[in-house]
Amino acid sequence: MKKIKLVIQEPAVSTIISSEMMLSLPEEASLVDAINEVDGMIKSKGDFPLAEYHSLLHMVYDPVKNRFYNQVAVTAYREPGEMVMVRDNPRAVLPEGVTVVLIPSGGCVGEWEEAIDYEKFHKALSGK
Repeated sequence: MKKIKLVIQEPAVSTIISSEMMLSLPEEASLVDAINEVDGMIKSKGDFPLAEYHSLLHMVYDPVKNRFYNQVAVTAYREPGEMVMVRDNPRAVLPEGVTVVLIPSGGCVGEWEEAIDYEKFHKALSGK
């Protein structure tokens, strides 16, 4: 198992779970896996707090195109100044001790993308 720190800057999510959390994940875990872990925590407390989405992963990630939506700000680092590229490959294995900052509705967005239909999202994630 490895430890990563995930910081989520989304007020609706922060009312349900902490905005900063340490996660223990399998060695091969990616950022998609980390967000799924958080979705499990949210689900254990009830429905996702934003009615237009079914989960945090649904809010930020398009599994058909394997990318984050344009409006999503995401950065990762091991130490200050040592960046880890996660935006271009959300399914890449995260290194031990990485800190990831996820802002689902990042500022300065020229083009807002709508999340894909949940049924299509679910099918793409499950590989069907």
